[in-house]
Amino acid sequence: MKNDVDRLTAELQEYENFVNDLRNSAENHTADWIKGLIDKVSRTQHASIAVSNHEFLLVKHGLRGNHSFENPPSQLSTPHNELDGDEGSPISSIGSLNAIDRVEEDLNRTKHTRATGYMGKSSEISWMQRLQREAEQRARGNPGALDSTTDEEDAASDRFSLHALNYHLDDLEISVAEPVQRYSMPSRQLAHRLFDEYLKTVHPFFPIISKPLFRAQFQTFFDSSGRYSAARPSNKWLAILNTIFAIAAKHAHLIHAPWRGEENDHLVYLARARQLSMNGEVLFSHPDLQQVQVEGLIAFYLLTSDQINRAWRISALAVRSAITLGINLKIDTPKTPNVAKEARYRVWWCLYSFEHMLGIMTGRAIYSLDGGYATPLPLPFEEEQLQEDPEAVKLLNDPASREEQISILMASTGIRQAGNKDDVQKCRSRDRTWLTNMPSNSGLCYLYYCDLTVITQEIVNKVFSTNAVSLMWSEIEARLDELLARVDLWHSNLPAALDFTQEEADDNPDQLRYKLFLAFHYYGARITLGRPCLCRRDAGLSNATQTFSHMMAVIALNSASAMLDLIPDEPNVMQLYKLCPWWCVLRYLMQAATVILLELSFGSVHMPEEELKLVKLSKKCIRWFHAMSERSIGSRRAWQLCDSIFRKLASGMKYNTDDIPSKPQQRQFIDEESSSGNVNFFGPAIPSEQRSYFNINEEDTSIFGPRPPTEEDIWTNYFNLPTPDFMPSVQGHSHHSHIPDDTYFPYDPLGEDFMRSLFPSSEEENRDLPN
Repeated sequence: MKNDVDRLTAELQEYENFVNDLRNSAENHTADWIKGLIDKVSRTQHASIAVSNHEFLLVKHGLRGNHSFENPPSQLSTPHNELDGDEGSPISSIGSLNAIDRVEEDLNRTKHTRATGYMGKSSEISWMQRLQREAEQRARGNPGALDSTTDEEDAASDRFSLHALNYHLDDLEISVAEPVQRYSMPSRQLAHRLFDEYLKTVHPFFPIISKPLFRAQFQTFFDSSGRYSAARPSNKWLAILNTIFAIAAKHAHLIHAPWRGEENDHLVYLARARQLSMNGEVLFSHPDLQQVQVEGLIAFYLLTSDQINRAWRISALAVRSAITLGINLKIDTPKTPNVAKEARYRVWWCLYSFEHMLGIMTGRAIYSLDGGYATPLPLPFEEEQLQEDPEAVKLLNDPASREEQISILMASTGIRQAGNKDDVQKCRSRDRTWLTNMPSNSGLCYLYYCDLTVITQEIVNKVFSTNAVSLMWSEIEARLDELLARVDLWHSNLPAALDFTQEEADDNPDQLRYKLFLAFHYYGARITLGRPCLCRRDAGLSNATQTFSHMMAVIALNSASAMLDLIPDEPNVMQLYKLCPWWCVLRYLMQAATVILLELSFGSVHMPEEELKLVKLSKKCIRWFHAMSERSIGSRRAWQLCDSIFRKLASGMKYNTDDIPSKPQQRQFIDEESSSGNVNFFGPAIPSEQRSYFNINEEDTSIFGPRPPTEEDIWTNYFNLPTPDFMPSVQGHSHHSHIPDDTYFPYDPLGEDFMRSLFPSSEEENRDLPN
């Protein structure tokens, strides 16, 4: 059936093109008559194809039959199932896609509205807006969603504005009050702790720097700090280092690490980075690779601080800087070593995946990610393996093998490669045994993360963009079906070592981080995919469970449930921030909580038999947000929003609220050693001796291992830097040798008090120094 529809569509398009050619050569009145005829035929053809596509989807998913299914009655006591504006809409204004091409409030009105900015339909904050209206009606015992335009009191209170439902912190300042000495550094011990923390918890999922190169530079920098003739890094290198410190310091405070610094030290590190690399003079200069890294890292820090709107702006700057340097394209010049090419490819994918995350969080369009790149997917190896593993070396040096063994095997192939129309079935049939049997490593995890990111971005481009406004709903369904197949293919292609649906008792902390990172991203993608269908439209249909929209809504709800199953029922914030993607886990949990609360507000029309389970999951989210609020202002705002909405729903639907916290969390300072370690993120709790690795031992995961000999160390050329003459000092062979040049650190001219200000004495630590 599908092939026949495609063939007829192509033939009709040829006839239409022929008649259009006649119209262009005809007189005015004849041309107008032809245009009217074409428009009339096109509307009929459009509707016919839409019906055929819809029938095809029903048959494909086994939803068309001679029997009908009735939803069991909900336990709710309010007339929630009366149809509202979602009913029967033929175009893509159903569910979360309503008014996708319009802004419904003046975002320039106040500093609070400007801090939040526009939030589109893929954003959970936009979903929260609909949820708030639904909850208000449930509390009043009324059906449908509240129309604030007809309720003067509610319109005046501004309770449904985007900024009132925003749990992010863009309305808070990120500056420090006192002057900051930009060349100051933390103690060597703290610096090593921070750098180690960053490389362990962030770098595997955001490899924007070269770990081997930067590690060697970092070591050299501190080893030579006592000599005036020490290596002099550039302002941009110091900005990268300070931003790394800021990100790691943020995490140290979240896990209450006993070695953490002062309360707001991350803001001090950020202030130094801004002075070193984001001042007016630099912003008006042409970018280089280090500037791209600085901008990307600062944007990442802003995300960790819940400064989403600010992160959005800086991330866009980083993407533009990268495109200026051609990092979004394949590099063919023989002058650039292959390992340097791979490093730049990873820089691009860091920016791509990060920009995508911000875009889907804010619901804003990202046109630079829509076909504007040709960068190969990253290789599935650790950075250190690229010169050691024979298979890695082969793929690094042979683009054809790389294409055959990696690129065309990924689920996103048909999306990434222009002109490649491979369908999902063809992609599924390819042999990828060697890839799926690879041992777990950060490079393999990052490859599959990038692959899924491309598919999720296609969801945004095809479903949540303004290009979908004029499409028939059945066409939207067809797009959803194709994208669902891509997402499912991605999951079926996962290597066994990364399959988060399979529990392994011997998973080490790194493997568990990889699995959780991919699991949150996968379930988040499925929630986004099914959200347009999560509405009250199916409530009055006797065969509601036979519709494709109903199936997609259930997928979204099941994915939200599966996401919440990744974390234990009893909150353990310490382990959450140690093992999960701590910089965005709040957003994922809010995404799951919002769709579950939406389903309850609709009267559980899609899963009435699971209503009690949905109530329990809602309470689980609220308890987790409450526990997280002790360490995070954003989590406290999320708790306040979800708690308030659930209590409104409970008042109209007779739910019990006695078992959820009612008072804000009090700040407690608990060192990481005091946290219980026996938590199973993939199922029921099991004895601690089986999962003792949840107690992460810092000494056992030290980043600073043995360094390679000088003659084998190509990492100094990772970004086309010349090989230094003082590499023996990096290896510790000579602690007193003179450093003849500074080529290891491209640098800017600095004042004579440079090295003294880098490492002030304890008496000078807190004293302001002249610039």
